[in-house]
Amino acid sequence: MWPYALATIRQAYRSPVSYVLAACGAFAGWFAASAAILALTEVGEQNDPLLYSTSHLAGVLLTLWLIGRALDEDRHSGFAQAADATAAGLAGRILGRWAGATLAGAMLAIIVGFLTAGLTGALEMPDGISLLSTSIQATGIVAAWAVLVGNVWRGGGTMLAVFLVWVLGHLPWGRAPFLEGLPGRILRSWLPGPREAAGALEGLGYTSAAVAGLLLATLALSRPS
Repeated sequence: MWPYALATIRQAYRSPVSYVLAACGAFAGWFAASAAILALTEVGEQNDPLLYSTSHLAGVLLTLWLIGRALDEDRHSGFAQAADATAAGLAGRILGRWAGATLAGAMLAIIVGFLTAGLTGALEMPDGISLLSTSIQATGIVAAWAVLVGNVWRGGGTMLAVFLVWVLGHLPWGRAPFLEGLPGRILRSWLPGPREAAGALEGLGYTSAAVAGLLLATLALSRPS
């Protein structure tokens, strides 16, 4: 598992895609905060959602790119086929790819969050624990969806499908008219989407259960390369 995780992380920091996403994410956050200053509404209430959503989006995009590229390379790699026959096997490869992409995406989200806050006076520096928790949750659930879809289907379009599910996760599930009540809250915990700074640690258990379920489904449906 860990060799695949480390290989995925190395791929992240060696690729210019990571640095481009960091720059674009920080610029998008700065631009959005600057535009919000001109708005007639209260800016202070928008600060946390703006910072967290911008940083999470950068981490999610990196996570999707890493898993899409890694799974595509594994399907055409003789080394992956041989590794699937070892003790760690298919489960180790999939979990390693998931863990590496999650950690790399979460780290980028944290960097973008602090860069965004530092570039504009409209945003205060985020709380490190909250940003870490929400970043891991946001990228971890996206990575779980990505390995599930990427192992069932084929092609780069699977990553686009996961991104569309990420957009769907932005809807206010659990509140009218979006499946009000407990069913909506359960659906919200399973869908990839933004995690709020308020109550981040409380929501960690729900997200962890969803991630575990998606990874188990992935392992059950997957076949060796």
